[in-house]
Amino acid sequence: MPMVSINSQAGPANISYTISTPACTSAERIDSEIPTVIFLHPVYIGKYIFQTQFCDPKLRRFNLIGVDTRLHGDTEGKVKGVFGSEDAAHDMAAFMNALQLPPCHFFGLSMGTRIAIQMGISYPEKVLSLFLVSPIPIEEPAEVTEGRHEIYEYWCLGWSDPARPDIEAIKDSAKGSNQLGFNSTSGPLIKAMRKVTIPKAIRNYGPGRFEECYIATVAFFAEHVDYSMDKLRRIRCPVKLVHCSGDIAYPIHHAEELLQRLIEADVNADLEVVDDAPHFGTVTNATEINSLLHDFLMKQTTSDVPLPLEGVKSPYEAILIAAGWFPDHNDENPEEADLFPEFDHESLVLPNKEAYKV
Repeated sequence: MPMVSINSQAGPANISYTISTPACTSAERIDSEIPTVIFLHPVYIGKYIFQTQFCDPKLRRFNLIGVDTRLHGDTEGKVKGVFGSEDAAHDMAAFMNALQLPPCHFFGLSMGTRIAIQMGISYPEKVLSLFLVSPIPIEEPAEVTEGRHEIYEYWCLGWSDPARPDIEAIKDSAKGSNQLGFNSTSGPLIKAMRKVTIPKAIRNYGPGRFEECYIATVAFFAEHVDYSMDKLRRIRCPVKLVHCSGDIAYPIHHAEELLQRLIEADVNADLEVVDDAPHFGTVTNATEINSLLHDFLMKQTTSDVPLPLEGVKSPYEAILIAAGWFPDHNDENPEEADLFPEFDHESLVLPNKEAYKV
């Protein structure tokens, strides 16, 4: 997958990304005649979490760009001390400049919603709309922060002796993140995503990088975000909030509070609810969320876009198939015992020192 070098206020980074156009699964550049949507992933899992969006014929009427943010996926870029939503937005603006992208629509999931909102505040001229699934609250609830910290602590405990990783502690960390994202639901696609994530997480958060793990997975969410009226009034585009009703971390009142704050700031915003969806509902409830996104994009689109093409594939399909997923499988299977078999001594291998260059 391609990478582009940036140098923002957070420091240098090599940003991993994919571009899909209506006619091309993995394109070198966007089709300049149609709108572009940038997808911003949640914590832990990189851009391949959007498999079910990038293979949707209706959404592939647009240019779709998946990006690994700093400290996630295949992106290379270290941080020191602090890395918050403003830093992530500066990274994203630098990424857009590096690829010479026009103003784009932004799709954010969980952590990605914080970055997308900050893009709307800091770089309104670069943002056409914001579609925000499972938005992070204005203030992170204490119990959610505690849960994120526990996931982090189990991860560090699992690597206290790098030569002999504690598989059970690492599994406990993974179980915590799976509970947060998927309500402990599992299935072939979720398992494949976990398997793909393991080596990337070890590279980004393993021994020697625990401080960065804390910054990316705990501190990022605990930061105080400035959603004052003055700041929110900088957002000049339509905003769609999507609450997943099965979200165990954030009840709907958090999304309603954010909606009210946006409306008071004269932002054109509304809220939709997807029934029974977990926090990372874009994976488990893709049909409903993709339809909402398509309709939202079409309302903002004045030019013609191509008709849907059947049989389009995602740029993430091959890596997920290699990790054990089959496209014709039904992802949700709550009856299935999930023992996290992908976590074993063969998978928990430290990268060599040359694997991280930035």
